[in-house]
Amino acid sequence: MLGAKGLKQKVVVFDGSLRIVENPAIALTPGHMLVKPLTIYLGFSEKLVTSGLMPLKIPVTPGSMGIGKVVETYNDDSSITGKNIVISPFHNDEVLGVDRNGLLGNFVTLPTGYVHSTVEKPHALQALTPLVHHAYAIAEKLHDNPLILGCELLSILAGVFSRNRGFEPAFICVEDSREACKLGFKVYKNLGEIPGTVKSLVVTSYNPILTGAVIEKTHPQHIIVSPLSFTSFLRLPLKEKVLIERVTSFRVESFNEVEKGLREVRNDIRVVEVDDVEKTLGLIPPRGFGVVVKYSKLFYATPNE
Repeated sequence: MLGAKGLKQKVVVFDGSLRIVENPAIALTPGHMLVKPLTIYLGFSEKLVTSGLMPLKIPVTPGSMGIGKVVETYNDDSSITGKNIVISPFHNDEVLGVDRNGLLGNFVTLPTGYVHSTVEKPHALQALTPLVHHAYAIAEKLHDNPLILGCELLSILAGVFSRNRGFEPAFICVEDSREACKLGFKVYKNLGEIPGTVKSLVVTSYNPILTGAVIEKTHPQHIIVSPLSFTSFLRLPLKEKVLIERVTSFRVESFNEVEKGLREVRNDIRVVEVDDVEKTLGLIPPRGFGVVVKYSKLFYATPNE
């Protein structure tokens, strides 16, 4: 077990309420890297963690994706040490900031499997790169017009890419539907408005009761599930053949439409600059499509900075 000398850790922890925890030292274990977060996206996962609607292991540090600088790795991996990395929210069936501690701190340790890509000169919205890739991967699975369950950022991005592929997605939004309507999508606000038959259902948001009710009413032939919907159980009608696909890709090779995807939603995502992790407490739970937190100075600098 390695330790990063001279570093003190300061992180946000949720254990029923949000608080700051300071640790006098940081341990680095095999397969892990020490990361100094630069930007952190706070969105649906952070809403869910603090809502109490979903059972989860607590205490947990929120922050599911972002950009950080790799300070050190356990095995001195020169391919990422000292570089800025985009951090994926999903690895080995665990969502960062939900199933394991996330990014909301001055220094964090993560398995190296959460590295999505490296970036030379990062800008704030690049923190969303894995989410855009994931939305595109979902849209690639479609064969007909989908009903998308949810109106979170992932839901809307999946709708954007499915529309770009020539489909006409519709959404069911039990809460805020303004963004979907603003982008010209068809939106259902309650179960009674949904047509009796839907061929493809895309589950991008956590709502097990609504998901079950939609399946029971529409009898979809194809169900696409994102791990960010935290959906692990589906009640299916008896004697019906249903194709269920769980899309776990957050990196699509040769995909160069990240900026195009972000262009559709960038005006609805706030970027907030803070100079201390403690000032992020008032940003959780995030509103709307969420917020990208950008550290204006790298507090608790590494020893050689």
